[in-house]
Amino acid sequence: MGGRELRYRLLQNITGISGCVALIFSVSSPGWYRGKGLWEPLLTPSAQNGSRQHPLSAAVGAERVFGVIASIMAIMGICISLLFVFCWNPDTDSKSKINPGRILHPGKLLIVILVPTALLYLITWSLFTDRHMEQIKNDITQFGSAYWMGMCSWFTLLVILPIVYLMEQCSRTDYEAPI
Repeated sequence: MGGRELRYRLLQNITGISGCVALIFSVSSPGWYRGKGLWEPLLTPSAQNGSRQHPLSAAVGAERVFGVIASIMAIMGICISLLFVFCWNPDTDSKSKINPGRILHPGKLLIVILVPTALLYLITWSLFTDRHMEQIKNDITQFGSAYWMGMCSWFTLLVILPIVYLMEQCSRTDYEAPI
């Protein structure tokens, strides 16, 4: 395997790790909007009066569920990226046992894991953004670092990671179809 391919593989793993760390920070941090995060209770006039469930509470619940699932997948993505960085030997471990003659490429596994992770998180981020659309129109500076870090994480995992993967695929010297 050439040096350029190894550099792209390392860049792809570092991109995946940085996107996942940003995602986990964003989900767990309270700095989404006015110092409140995904885990703050929804305070509406009906919720304060003790009346029935507010319609927005279902959206808040969905934000939290998708955020937790994306965080668990991001932790798994970090572990797999670290495994590829420190344990993957492309010279000896790259032959497929199931399909003889085909070469395994860990970049495809990263794409298969991290793109759905980013999509689940994008759902969380979009629901939160939709819920605060009126405040966005008035003053966008009230959003905190976790909100913007979240935007960077899904952009990294949905846009930059596939670009790095395609760059790696274009630099390969063996033109066999990857698994």
